[in-house]
Amino acid sequence: MQRLSSFCVIVFLSGFTALYAENFESMSVFTYGNTKSKLFVLRLYSNGHYEHLYCTKSAVKVDSGLFDLKHNKLTFDSHSKRGGNQSLKEKHFFIRGERLFEKRWEAMIGTNCLGKKTIDSIYFQSIDYNPLNPNPTVVKEEKTVREKNPSDQAKMYFMRLLNDFAPNYKSFIDTNYCGPGCYYSVVNNVSVPASKDTTNDRLISSFNTVVHESTHHFNSHTEICVDPTIIIQLERTPTFTSEKFLVIVPKEAFGKIFRLKSYVGNGSGVSANLSGIYGIMDEFSAYRNGTKASVEAALSAKSAKNEKRKLDFIRESLPTYFAFYEFRLFISWYLDYGAKYQPAMHKALMENTNFRVAFTLLEQGFMEDIKMMEKLVAENPSVKWSYDYYEKDYVSYCKELLVGQEKTLITFRIAGVTAQNYRQFITHK
Repeated sequence: MQRLSSFCVIVFLSGFTALYAENFESMSVFTYGNTKSKLFVLRLYSNGHYEHLYCTKSAVKVDSGLFDLKHNKLTFDSHSKRGGNQSLKEKHFFIRGERLFEKRWEAMIGTNCLGKKTIDSIYFQSIDYNPLNPNPTVVKEEKTVREKNPSDQAKMYFMRLLNDFAPNYKSFIDTNYCGPGCYYSVVNNVSVPASKDTTNDRLISSFNTVVHESTHHFNSHTEICVDPTIIIQLERTPTFTSEKFLVIVPKEAFGKIFRLKSYVGNGSGVSANLSGIYGIMDEFSAYRNGTKASVEAALSAKSAKNEKRKLDFIRESLPTYFAFYEFRLFISWYLDYGAKYQPAMHKALMENTNFRVAFTLLEQGFMEDIKMMEKLVAENPSVKWSYDYYEKDYVSYCKELLVGQEKTLITFRIAGVTAQNYRQFITHK
């Protein structure tokens, strides 16, 4: 997830400092050498950092540094001074789809696969978690008082917030929870571990992020969340990487669309690029639900006459709502490129009715969320300056481009689908 902070950062004449959080779909994870005695886990972050874990029953050794992905070749700039099984110094891999290879020719013909991409939550834990030995023996000392786990404290707080202000999301988040400690924050391209500060003021600024990341935690190759009451079953068709459509994108877009480079830029290691339109839709779903939960919470706080929380939740919706315009552009460009250069893949995609139903409902719902948010902004002048900034610097340009892309989006939508009747359009195999 990438977001601008409307509350915590300093505004300069040149604009805002970016603050964004990376997790499941912003972090590609590959596993290999998977035996009962040893396991390798390669984690690639969208900010260009990597972690390579060598796991045995007794320990986890970690190598970290920077990676580069060009022409499907992964190269590494290790920060570690020592070698070892975990070290990726002078090593390289090749990626084909969601599989990892040691040699280019093997990747080209799809043989001798080294490892595969995974979305299993155990490989997204903190680096001190050992997937081969998740419950190590701990020597207990009677006089030692157990320290409160900041991650547990955070979850308790978020569940209370959801119960009080966004009850429609409570069960969904509880089941799929991904909060501080599950994802990494990145500030100015530097990874920042989860804060141990569990004060209310600190955690409230992560409300949108937690819903966003928990939505990623739920979404899979066979399901996508429109909202907690609408889950669409689907099958994925063959894809090409999203970066391919950049050849049809206006050059000035790279400096004007906030999330373009991070998600679909050349060499981007995130799912929105590597998994094509399905990765883009996963992000669209996560941004929609993070924004929707924030708006619903703001409306609840308004009804409860809790002015502080109302403003908190409005501020939470502002840095992410304009992803609505960005990801619709990405989807339309993907479709246009596919129709011209990948007709077989495009045909299969257009025949994926359930996926198109999911897009239609997400687009409709996200639009309604924004309308409610804009009404709240109009009622609360103290947050209007943030909204005006986003509209001017990030929304207006996207809206201009979307005028020319509307024909493509109309073709992709399923006409007549609504949140009330969508089951009539769902296909079952």
